[in-house]
Amino acid sequence: MGKCMIIAPLYRGEMREWLEKKEGDLLICADGGYDAAVKHGLVPDLVIGDFDSMPYDHVRGCESIRLPVHKDDTDMVVCLEEGRRRGYTSFRIAGCLGGRLDHTISNLQCLYDCALRGEEAWMCDGQNMVTVLLPGRYTFPRREGCKFSLLSYTPQVKGVKLRGTVWKLTDAELSNRYPLGVSNEITGERAELSYEEGALIVLYSKDAPFVTK
Repeated sequence: MGKCMIIAPLYRGEMREWLEKKEGDLLICADGGYDAAVKHGLVPDLVIGDFDSMPYDHVRGCESIRLPVHKDDTDMVVCLEEGRRRGYTSFRIAGCLGGRLDHTISNLQCLYDCALRGEEAWMCDGQNMVTVLLPGRYTFPRREGCKFSLLSYTPQVKGVKLRGTVWKLTDAELSNRYPLGVSNEITGERAELSYEEGALIVLYSKDAPFVTK
């Protein structure tokens, strides 16, 4: 099974190589993300939304699912659920950070839900890539010009060990009351992370936009 990519309305054409669709992949657009995707040369397979950010009659040449305006689930939640229904467990999501803060926070909550389901999910905009992880062992490649941050999503994240960075951690405890892990840097080819308890937000961030391809 390939990956499911979701394009939201704030997409500005960034991270094209990262979002390149290959055999077995699925590209879903959340509402006005359809217009954004088409504008930047992406070819949607499916558009889902209540169409409050784009007229429904803009949709051409792909499947669509029209949602009621008054509902409990956000368009992003439904896009993720549809991807799961079709068998996907790896998600790459663009155009959903920045803009309204309530939308950004709700999308981060979706990342936590993905982690709890055992899925891999990353969100990006022009300057950030973010995921939420559960306890385990991970490696992260160095990305040119990017800061590397670890922030606690749950009240505490315990037993954190981090190597391959300017500031290392050994059996550290992170708290969602204090941003101890912000603005680190990966020094070699990769960073090695492990931890024992809690949920962790992992971010690559840079001051200038990522190179668009």
